[in-house]
Amino acid sequence: MIKDLRDYLNMLEDQEWIDIINEPVELLGIPAVMKEQEEKGRAVLFKNITGYDYSLVNNLFGSRQFLAEVFGCTIDEVVKVFAERYAGRIKPKMVEDAPVHQVILQGDDIDVEKFPFIVHGAKDGGRYITAGIVIAKDPETGVRNCSINRMQLKGPNKTGLRMSPTQDLESYYKKAQKRNMNLEIAVSIGNHPLDLLAAACGPPREVDEFDIAGSLRGEPVELVKCVTVDLEVPARAEVVIEGYLAPNELEPEGPFGDFMEFYIPVMDNHVFHITAITMRNDPIVQAISAGSKDDVTLLATPREAQLYKVFKEMNVDVKGINLAICNNYLTGAVSIRKQLEFEPKNIMMAAFGSFKFLKNFIVVDHDVDVYNPKDIFWALSTRLRAEQGVLIVPNAVGFGRDVHGIHTTKMGIDATAPLNCWDEFERVTIPGG
Repeated sequence: MIKDLRDYLNMLEDQEWIDIINEPVELLGIPAVMKEQEEKGRAVLFKNITGYDYSLVNNLFGSRQFLAEVFGCTIDEVVKVFAERYAGRIKPKMVEDAPVHQVILQGDDIDVEKFPFIVHGAKDGGRYITAGIVIAKDPETGVRNCSINRMQLKGPNKTGLRMSPTQDLESYYKKAQKRNMNLEIAVSIGNHPLDLLAAACGPPREVDEFDIAGSLRGEPVELVKCVTVDLEVPARAEVVIEGYLAPNELEPEGPFGDFMEFYIPVMDNHVFHITAITMRNDPIVQAISAGSKDDVTLLATPREAQLYKVFKEMNVDVKGINLAICNNYLTGAVSIRKQLEFEPKNIMMAAFGSFKFLKNFIVVDHDVDVYNPKDIFWALSTRLRAEQGVLIVPNAVGFGRDVHGIHTTKMGIDATAPLNCWDEFERVTIPGG
């Protein structure tokens, strides 16, 4: 059973899915290596970063095979298993003795800039924490929330923090702001990968993401009390940064290269004041680049499971779902064993209704590999009847940061063969294939 990031890295090493770089590497040279590793579908661990004492890991979701190994299933079954586990809840358990408290830094010993967080995009405003689970509690109800937010380093004991207007964290902050009180937060870095996936799920506000993480793992997440704030954090994390957001305090932050591979301009965002850093001996920090395989796996996997559940409730015979076709989760595809001629149209409408950010959705037959863009385009070329197979839905809610109206029209595509004509559309295979 994988208990933490280190166990996960051992699994990757056993499967020969990770490259460990012991040679010296400059911090500014890391993004280029990360990009190469992403293209190879391999994780990477940098153990000798010039000027820094700690290691950095990237591309922990470099292949869907990684999650298949964790879940003990095939690649095609990852979405199904994720959906089944997501439906359950296993509450965390508290512990006293935590590896993340092996080193405790407070006061003048705090220096977040000593960790090898990187500049991800050439025009980014600085170094960013991009793979931290931000933990907070609702000031009214005490309900705990986990999210993933970008954080620009601004000094030894201060970072920026970007939260979206629809996030639970933003709601918590506004409640604290009305009371003229600080919102305490803790940022857990170097997490069990399934904890990161849980933090990216976006469940109903009353649901604790650590309950989801426990169900995804198949056992409770171990939590420990923080040192300087009233919060609980993963006991086996690599690093935890404790602190608070002050009411009515904003500072310029950015630019930052986003998941669509555009730059978000400088804007006023929140300020995170650090009161303590706790960590393991020789901690490993993680970096996730926006728009990378890592990033799209976090964004897409929970939404794929969401769509799988919706389709199964419609009695759709689902073979595979992929929202990671284009390095973002705005275009997706599903392969089905079609039962009714116009079933794909219902599937498209259900997909758009279930996931508002989805912009394009393609339905293909069961013999098409939805994890292979070339195969999807083959279906578009050979089976799409555009006069009846293209569905356009204008004036719909889409991705929110959209001043040009690019995401307010949805497009669905039915690239399935005509029903009951399989003898004409069976694909050629080689003898013995």
